[in-house]
Amino acid sequence: MAKFSLIPFDLLNAPDITIETEFNHNEESVYVSYRIRRNLPLLDLGNSTPNKTRLIKLWEKTCFELFIKNNHDQYIEFNFSPNFEWNCFYFNKKSDPLVEWEQMQMPVIDILLSSEHFFLFVDIKKEFFPKGFFGVGFELCAGITSVIKEKTGSMSYWALSHTDTRPNFHHFDSFKYKF
Repeated sequence: MAKFSLIPFDLLNAPDITIETEFNHNEESVYVSYRIRRNLPLLDLGNSTPNKTRLIKLWEKTCFELFIKNNHDQYIEFNFSPNFEWNCFYFNKKSDPLVEWEQMQMPVIDILLSSEHFFLFVDIKKEFFPKGFFGVGFELCAGITSVIKEKTGSMSYWALSHTDTRPNFHHFDSFKYKF
């Protein structure tokens, strides 16, 4: 299991929170979790009504994202919201347009919310990834990111690293975790 702390793109204008993540995988699944601590009342974490729907543009509100790239530069983007909304996009190459990966079934999403922390856990079944995505001998890279919307409407962008002059979660140099 790998553990990380995400960093904001704009430290001076980011809310005073911490975002910790964990990543793990086995033969059947990829697991990722996100934990936010401090100042939760300032954040727009949805209305806590489960809406297990596949939606585009989750990144326009609080959204937790996972990018997985293989050594052929094919990659998948996952989005998860605090209301159990989700989506998955597959890119055969970096310049591909945004297209939903229809074969991906809804992952298992669990959310815990208390006055001290918000916790989102996701179990993504590998059987729904594109055929051959996890090839023998493939080196895979993950980018773990979050978009945080405050109740004021301010947005902040969090990642393992920021390697572009703007918040660009699709920049391959930001896919820091190799597995």
